[in-house]
Amino acid sequence: MNPLFTPILAYWGLTTTTWLVMWGALGAATIVLVLLVRKRWSDRPTMFKCACLSLWVHLLFAVFSMTLRVVTGAPQGGEGPPIRVTVVSDPPAEVAATITEEKIQPFWEQLEAPSLVQPSSDPLPAESVANSEPGADAPMLEKLAESLTAELPSPAPPLEAPSLLPTPTPSETSANFADNSTDEGKQEVEHTPHNPEAANPEDLAAEPLNEMLAGPSTHEMPDVLPSVAGPVKSHGQIPDKYVDRFAEDLTALATERGGSEQTERSVHAALEWLAATQSSNGGWDASRFGAGKELVVLGHDRRGAGAEADTGVTGLALLAFLGSGHSHLQGSYRNEVARALEYLRQRQRSDGSLFGDAELFARMYCHAMATLAVCEAYAVTRDTRLDGMARRATSFSLAMQHPTDGGWRYRRGDTGDTSLLGWQLMALKSAELAGIEIPQITWTRVERFLERVQRGDAGGLAAYRPDSPPSRTMTAEAWFCRQLLQTSRNVALAEPAIEEALESLGKELPSASHRNLYYWYYATLALQQNQEHSPQSLEAWESWNLALTTALLSTQEADGSWNENTVWGGYGGRVYTTAISTLCLEVYYRYRPASEPGDLAGRKEWQSLR
Repeated sequence: MNPLFTPILAYWGLTTTTWLVMWGALGAATIVLVLLVRKRWSDRPTMFKCACLSLWVHLLFAVFSMTLRVVTGAPQGGEGPPIRVTVVSDPPAEVAATITEEKIQPFWEQLEAPSLVQPSSDPLPAESVANSEPGADAPMLEKLAESLTAELPSPAPPLEAPSLLPTPTPSETSANFADNSTDEGKQEVEHTPHNPEAANPEDLAAEPLNEMLAGPSTHEMPDVLPSVAGPVKSHGQIPDKYVDRFAEDLTALATERGGSEQTERSVHAALEWLAATQSSNGGWDASRFGAGKELVVLGHDRRGAGAEADTGVTGLALLAFLGSGHSHLQGSYRNEVARALEYLRQRQRSDGSLFGDAELFARMYCHAMATLAVCEAYAVTRDTRLDGMARRATSFSLAMQHPTDGGWRYRRGDTGDTSLLGWQLMALKSAELAGIEIPQITWTRVERFLERVQRGDAGGLAAYRPDSPPSRTMTAEAWFCRQLLQTSRNVALAEPAIEEALESLGKELPSASHRNLYYWYYATLALQQNQEHSPQSLEAWESWNLALTTALLSTQEADGSWNENTVWGGYGGRVYTTAISTLCLEVYYRYRPASEPGDLAGRKEWQSLR
């Protein structure tokens, strides 16, 4: 074709008006052809008329295929030099070395899981335990300190079944773990306030953990609990959000905020059961306590998820201890906490993940729960030996967030769901409180996801996924997520939305006949944090709290645990149900409310949170 005609044809093809004129002419010709077939050519053979119409239709299709841009128009020409593209089969070696391509593969197609061996620059050196047996003795957390060379005594073997004692008894695991424990000389270690000086990072980096754990730990509950709460002292570097759990008298503090001596006795019995059922490797065996049963909840077959969720239930058990003021540096359960942290450290892979051997549907839950526990332990102790583990786990969570959807799900690249987003957000906010920087784009993506799952006439409800209907569980979880974000970002629900959420949650209060601990957990957090917002909010919290404590206290078993016969209990087992129930009863001091008492302080029966 003559190149002189190319610009003319190109302009003609890029002009929408030209195509519209042509289509008008073709339409008129079509009408004429139809009239000819019905009038002048009515006596012609049928084959002749069909041939004419067929040829014309093919012509119309041909023109249509060339005019797909008749509405939108073709791209217009631009200024500047042309862009030249060169296709090469193999880039030069120096260019290929700079190209990084992320390959997203399903977990079942990966040939090999990330190594358990930590990078050589890791400030927390550790031996690989890839070939260790389930019951093998694991090195304790003191091996993280370079100065520790002596071997510790072997911990007690795991119990075959949870203790069925009606009253709490000292934990054999803790007694055998401490360096100076003996069969007869078990000294009582009182719960002492946190000492900021003892948590100096420079001192802790070189101090063996067995020296910090002087004396065996006992967990006996006094017959009469003190009734007067001591002042909640400042704890130096501990974030304000966690400071209440280190009050001198948690029982009195809980009583002031809606708990009681009974709830604190319940918490102590549950922690005792968790301590007694800890495995010799420092973790909790999920399948040993009923995890992995396929219940087909909400119509989905999850292939028995939870059977290998050991790191997840270990994280939940750790959170239960941390929520009541016990860390690996203080408290009567510091041995158990130390061994659990060491268990998680040894199962962290080189990519930072903490999901261990969990199956697909449980992996990201396990990672988030374990990360939340590690970051909380780091935040309340500032023990620099936890820094590397917490940062790697946080980096893995950040990498797994969907870049445009803003949520998390089972695999990298999956669009998210509200359920997983809640656990990941709690872990990242705890990491931030521990001093780990979180990119602002992460919070922006979370906000975007929460907006997409928002439901209800006023926006107070929430759905599991952007294409799902609203549910009470997701409403509670999404509401608490907004509460976590609102301290630094304007994402709080408006007044009509809060009223809508309160109405929804108020229609399904906790009941011993239908236990959904997952729903109870997030609804308890959201309602407790919102109680000072208005008289209606306070009334909703009081109604919920009464129903919650009644249901939990009446269903706790004699050994201190809660059975797994709950909505999601078959997946997580008894460790899951016990830890989640304990966290619900620790709500009175686990997280300090963001706001201070206002006009409600003068209301009848209202007690100030001093």
